[in-house]
Amino acid sequence: MRFPNSASVFVLSVTAASAVLLVALAPEISWHLLPQISLFIFLIIVASYLIVRDPAGGVVSATDTLFYVAMYVFNPITTFFVVAVGYGIGNTLPRSWVTWRVFFNGAQMGLSAFLGSLAFRALGGDIGTSGFASQILPSLLSALTHQFVNNFFVAFLISRVRALPPFRTWVSFIREFLWSNLLSIPTAILIALLYVQVHHAFILFFLVSLPFQRWATRIYFEERGTYTKVIESLVRASELSLPGTRGHARRVADLSIALGRELGLADRDLDLIEYAALLHDVGMIGFDDVLTSGAAYSDVRVLMDTHARVGAEIVAELPRPEMAEIVRHHNDGLASSTTAGRRRSIASLGSRIVALAEEVD
Repeated sequence: MRFPNSASVFVLSVTAASAVLLVALAPEISWHLLPQISLFIFLIIVASYLIVRDPAGGVVSATDTLFYVAMYVFNPITTFFVVAVGYGIGNTLPRSWVTWRVFFNGAQMGLSAFLGSLAFRALGGDIGTSGFASQILPSLLSALTHQFVNNFFVAFLISRVRALPPFRTWVSFIREFLWSNLLSIPTAILIALLYVQVHHAFILFFLVSLPFQRWATRIYFEERGTYTKVIESLVRASELSLPGTRGHARRVADLSIALGRELGLADRDLDLIEYAALLHDVGMIGFDDVLTSGAAYSDVRVLMDTHARVGAEIVAELPRPEMAEIVRHHNDGLASSTTAGRRRSIASLGSRIVALAEEVD
């Protein structure tokens, strides 16, 4: 990959800052806990290696829980060392070796965990002497600190490489991963409490749970794959009704994705807009006889005007009601008043994007 100069400078800056931090604070690493440190590094390597590939791109792993546990049980620089080494190695094993990526991934994840650990202690977090309830707030805020910093590092690099707006890209990453990371916190607190207050061996429960976490993730991706196949079948059916439109839905979807990326939309929102774009003309199914029979212009115009409503009724049977709203309003770009809050916002934006993409095609 050939990087713009700004991206290269950013990678070098993050890596250099991490190296300086490690050298400066190395004496404070809890070397007397070397067996525990080694165990954590091993578990992070295993969790980073046992990824599940997302068919839409990217990978999913269970490392966040371990990062949080390390933040709760080790001091900040020890946390940095454990996370940087474990993630740097583990994230490389299922991929080809790319030197800059190895060091950058380890450095940015280590820095994120270091700042999260600092936040945990600044907020009064103390797994060793406190119960579950008293750890919720410092654990939550320190995990958010880790996530926001990590998302910033990755989003800023991607924004430089793809020429996207940095802030919007960062916000889209936060939205995309917020809930999955928050769901890891209760498990991390429980494991940390058992690890510190009962026995260090309880950290191995995480290892036992890894196959089940991977199984649940794969089931989710398989269900999403089935969902995608249903959408593709509907698109094929609409194109068979009107052979002259073959490929139109895919082109509109590709253009819509490109526009959404320029706007810095999250992957979840891009998926929504892609599916809606693919289905924007699904309401044309069954209109082929009318459109090819030489019917009066007024009759054809009425059918064309109603195809968005018919399509929305079909799409409404699928999850995510915003999709039906985009299909319904892709000709006028207005979200229905029945769609509330952020759902209405993304539906309105999505309908405008699909309308523009259709006009361009």
